[in-house]
Amino acid sequence: MSKKIQWMVLSGLMLLSLVMAACGPAATPTSPTTPATPTTPATPATPAAEKPQQEAAKPTVEVPKYGGAITLSIATDLQYFDSQWYLNTAGSTPALNLTNQGLWQGDWTKGPAGGYGTSETDWSDSYDLFVLKTGYLAENIKWTADYGKSEGTIVYQIRQGVRWGLNPNLEASRLVGGRALTTDDVISELKRATTWSRAYLYSTLPELRNIPITKTGPWEITLKVPLSSLYAGLARIGDAMYLHPPEVIAKYGDANRWSNSVGTGPFILTDFVPASAAVFVRNPNYWMKDPVGPGKGNQLPYLDGVRVLIIPDKSTELAALRTGKIDRLTNITWEDAAQLRKTNPALKEAPGSLMSGIAPIYIKTTIKPFTDVRVRRAMMMATDLEKIRQTLNGGFGQILTTPYPRVRGYEALSLGIDDPEMPASVKELYIYNPEKAKQLLKEAGYQNGFKTSVLIASTDVDYYSVIKDMWAKVGIDLVLDVRESGVITNLRAPGLRDYQLMPGPHSPVPTWYMGQQIGGGGLDNPNNYSQVNDPYINEKLVEINTAIFTKGEAVAMGMMRELMKYVLDQAYAIPRPRYALFNMWRPWVKNYSGEHSVGYYDFIGWTQWVWYDAALKKSMGY
Repeated sequence: MSKKIQWMVLSGLMLLSLVMAACGPAATPTSPTTPATPTTPATPATPAAEKPQQEAAKPTVEVPKYGGAITLSIATDLQYFDSQWYLNTAGSTPALNLTNQGLWQGDWTKGPAGGYGTSETDWSDSYDLFVLKTGYLAENIKWTADYGKSEGTIVYQIRQGVRWGLNPNLEASRLVGGRALTTDDVISELKRATTWSRAYLYSTLPELRNIPITKTGPWEITLKVPLSSLYAGLARIGDAMYLHPPEVIAKYGDANRWSNSVGTGPFILTDFVPASAAVFVRNPNYWMKDPVGPGKGNQLPYLDGVRVLIIPDKSTELAALRTGKIDRLTNITWEDAAQLRKTNPALKEAPGSLMSGIAPIYIKTTIKPFTDVRVRRAMMMATDLEKIRQTLNGGFGQILTTPYPRVRGYEALSLGIDDPEMPASVKELYIYNPEKAKQLLKEAGYQNGFKTSVLIASTDVDYYSVIKDMWAKVGIDLVLDVRESGVITNLRAPGLRDYQLMPGPHSPVPTWYMGQQIGGGGLDNPNNYSQVNDPYINEKLVEINTAIFTKGEAVAMGMMRELMKYVLDQAYAIPRPRYALFNMWRPWVKNYSGEHSVGYYDFIGWTQWVWYDAALKKSMGY
């Protein structure tokens, strides 16, 4: 029986057993075979049942062990294996988190790191502050700003001694042959990222298209970028672009098939069955050493491998965690977390991502009646956000007042409803007032209301049924246009934008300076869902990006916070109270403190630093 067929059978049996709520002890996983060669409006008081911010992990005296395979789950299938595709932000697919790397990424030692880190962050979100980053494929990164020429210079010193992973069972990997990474490899990917029309950087940062990229030394690369894009260039070129070998791109056109996966990361993708499972094994030629703690200086990773199961059904995922079939689960609701504490008290937990479950309603501002700000403001006032928080969220979570939640390290961006500086005209938008909403609609010429539609997936029907009922009270007839997720992706893509209203992903806090959802990057920016094109906002975004280097990050964040007073007043999008979510994991996953993303969109890259206590798992009856 082929390996692929075996995995299909095993995955099917596993899912069947979970659906039947099997509670018997799980067998100890067999390690994969290694290849022979290589807020906030006023944020309410936290309810007693909600867990407080996690304390810094206490140091462990346990010595790390090699071996074992961790099993994780994701809700959506793996679709992208090439970080350049504009539909995929590098790292937004777990495959890239494990197999490929950027020039710089998050510094593990700046978090808990098993109790031995500095705890400057908890890595519960995709934090991207430069002070929290460290060199990966670039050993050193320097930048300068020339204000006379309005030009920025970025210089990368490429790390020596890095090799591409080798999987002798795949043609693409054999083509590369596990050779050493070169400066020319990096230049090739930089040019692809800034000239290929499907590339993420090309699409979201048009000002970086065709920038000068020069080899200025055997291991040195120099880039010249517009000064207003220097900060964005540093951040997004650094870790929104994972590297792929040029010979794979030359032969296959791209790396967006799992069989073309070749990277420098801690694991190698050896098998993938769509909608079922992916298998990653330890890269024996990985370059990184453990930077801190009892294992300092040890070769990483500790795990023999990582299994990723695709489990779309949340109840099945929860059953998998309860029965020990998976070792860690994220995005757990407050209701499910409370139940798991009762049934599985040995589970460890930490607060989850603040960016999950907060997809706002984006209003397409280029079509009537939404070109009129009075209509958009009426829609806000007709939405009882506090009622939603109390009923659907159980009283948990935040009602957001900016495109960004209040998170650690980015406090200077936060603008709350209770802030003395918040304009009264913005405050009133967050207060449920159907009578004022009717008045505004009448002033805008819609005294009888109007009919509109929202493009949603089936999973959003319950929430938008509540919105539909609220809006009906002011004369807005909301049609729920339910489509498959793939159709939704196409309809909201640049160049089409065929919708009136739609929920959409929230830009990560680290991309604040780009202003993607308030017009930054122009109408073709895939994240500009409301189609904002305001000359005043565009001018301020340029000033903010320049101020980052002339006045510092904190001052620039303050400038963005000031701009938000104007932006919020325009009601380009209707916020959604964020869910209270949690991460939970089994105690046999060692050196882990609930990290969600070590750096920008690096959701399961933390697996390279943790180790697996199979003996503890067995002693607990699993």
